[in-house]
Amino acid sequence: MAFPLVSIVTVNYRAPEVTCELLDSLRTLTYPQVEVWVVDNGAEEDVSALFEQHYPGVNILVSSDNLGFAGGNNWAMRQAAGAFVLLVNNDTIVPPGLLEPMVETLMNHPEAGIVSPKLYYFDAPNTLQYAGTVTLDLYTGRGKYEARYQQDHGQFDTPCETDFAHGACMMIRRELMQAIGLLPEDYFMYYEELDYCLRARRAGWRIRYTPSTYLHHKESMAMGKASPLKTYYMFRNRWLLVKRYGNWQQRLVFMLYFLGFGWPLGIMRHVWKREWQHARAVWRALTWHLGLGKG
Repeated sequence: MAFPLVSIVTVNYRAPEVTCELLDSLRTLTYPQVEVWVVDNGAEEDVSALFEQHYPGVNILVSSDNLGFAGGNNWAMRQAAGAFVLLVNNDTIVPPGLLEPMVETLMNHPEAGIVSPKLYYFDAPNTLQYAGTVTLDLYTGRGKYEARYQQDHGQFDTPCETDFAHGACMMIRRELMQAIGLLPEDYFMYYEELDYCLRARRAGWRIRYTPSTYLHHKESMAMGKASPLKTYYMFRNRWLLVKRYGNWQQRLVFMLYFLGFGWPLGIMRHVWKREWQHARAVWRALTWHLGLGKG
């Protein structure tokens, strides 16, 4: 097996201890040709020395502004030298053999531009979060991960082409980046990997899932599992994705669904729980699309 350079990119947002745990796990990788990039996003102080302690030789980019998930990753991707670029969330822990099956998949499938591994929940190590086979309904803007929350009994151990990679860990071929560009930054966070995969597929590229490797994902450590900011971007970006990729029938049905059911239910659910900030976040997502607010 050849060993082309792999550039590993992760974005830290005011959670250096979490990022250092990832860097500690990256030091165990058995793949021989690696460079690591950390984008310190929205940095309040320079903690570069701390990252260097946990991964000597790490490349660090520091921004006092919050560039978002896509903006942070893109900054490092523009400077990365690898034939393959691995985008990996900072709230993950990787095993020593993470990279070899992913590189081998892309080398054996020249039509594939992106590959993702199997993902488990960190606090439930045998519970699956992702194992390929994702579908996205552009009439509702909702995706379905068939494997999600299932116990792993080997039922998803067949490598295959899949509709979407997972943004927590996706390896991208440099030729794909050159062909279609980088991640869309107008999402800021959430849904940008779905947009990127749709753009890749419509340009003729394929996406693969490999079960021969995995990682554990702590999920939403940066924003919190119930953050109002997450609520805002999840509502806002569903509509943005459908606007961009849906045909006119899909856009019409989605608008009727969203305006008549999705956002009223979202607001009422949060009001019922007295989650006022979340309710306001849903309202802000609507007004952003209607041109009545800045978002």
